[in-house]
Amino acid sequence: MYTTKTYPNGLRLIHNFDNTNKIVSVQFVTLVGGKDEDDSNRGIAHLAEHMFFKGTKTRSAKDITLMFDKLGITNNASTSQDLTLFYGNGLDSMTESIFDLLSDCFFNATYPKKELDNEKKVVCSELKMYLDDNRDAMVTNGTCLAMQGTPYEYVLGGTVESVSNIEQDDLIKFHDKFYVPNRLVISVSGNVSLDEVERLIEKYVLSQCSQEVMEPVKYSILNYQVDLKQRFRFDKKDTEQSYVFIGFNTMPNSSKDKIKCSLMLNALGGYCSSRLFQKVRDEKGLVYSVQAYYSSYIEGIIGIIFMCDNDKLNETFDAIKEVLVETRKSGFTEDELTTDKNITKTYTVMNELTPYGRANSAAKSLIYKDKIETVEQVLEMIDATTVDDLNEMFKKYFDDTQLTTYIISKDNTFDPIELLTK
Repeated sequence: MYTTKTYPNGLRLIHNFDNTNKIVSVQFVTLVGGKDEDDSNRGIAHLAEHMFFKGTKTRSAKDITLMFDKLGITNNASTSQDLTLFYGNGLDSMTESIFDLLSDCFFNATYPKKELDNEKKVVCSELKMYLDDNRDAMVTNGTCLAMQGTPYEYVLGGTVESVSNIEQDDLIKFHDKFYVPNRLVISVSGNVSLDEVERLIEKYVLSQCSQEVMEPVKYSILNYQVDLKQRFRFDKKDTEQSYVFIGFNTMPNSSKDKIKCSLMLNALGGYCSSRLFQKVRDEKGLVYSVQAYYSSYIEGIIGIIFMCDNDKLNETFDAIKEVLVETRKSGFTEDELTTDKNITKTYTVMNELTPYGRANSAAKSLIYKDKIETVEQVLEMIDATTVDDLNEMFKKYFDDTQLTTYIISKDNTFDPIELLTK
């Protein structure tokens, strides 16, 4: 059971009580990410996340690290185009300490210059690492190509040059603008009562932030038209395999199609008995991995990603097109839907087994849909999905007039847009 509360200053709280678990997960999710940057500060949302635990008005970076470790609290953070997440997981007896540390870091970060200089090097190393990884580069560059003309067209995390130019004052201004109570959702799951959580909110959160009456900042689909325009980009690299991203259409995280579309993508290429896996891997032996894809960390691109030997690239595209043509022609089957539902329900329930999973899914549900969908409700929506729904989702989202293809390979021997659309 989930309880929600909105405070006068716009802060939102989610509480899930679970006395069967000795672990408590406390998550601070703020509505800021890569899409909120501009040309003057690309990468600042990710850099601010990295600097979150690097010093406050009363604690040094070392103090914070040692305290988390001494108390047995696992902590980390992540940035997406829409959201930034900070969390602490620990024994229920450590709940107050988690609130103390996360609140101090959230409201009192000082971004010390020495720590910042070091962390910029770390972030630049991370950016280089991801772009050196062809699989990561395939998804990153393919997504940016597909989302040209929108706030999502920029590499999440910025560039080495843009990150190197961010200074302490830039982070403080960014913090003051976005690390505010009406952009913050605090989600708590585990063996801690609502009364205790509200006490900790009063003591550690409300005492350190503005009490000005404000409405919560709500997630909204940005006012732009995504047009993939049949774009194609090829990057030549001396690599033994080709890395391919095919983006067909976009779906926001708040879409009412989300469950039905997820089921459709799973049946198409989400597990070993799916159509793409069976045809392209098991029947033809062309790839190690092929996947129907939804980039849920952005205003999501729907598509297909795969890797294959360079000399098998044309043949692999032909096999994928064969699957797409047959699916459009004949549609999915009841047997496929049954398999799809059972696998999807298993993963859905598994995600809810831990306090972290429940706190995280509840926060994203509240942010993206303005309500919390319980696991029982999600299972009901899965059960209610029909074969006609899957076929409708396929025809709606696998539209070859909305098509972007990005390839990393040794040689460019053909035009994939022409092959997929002719």
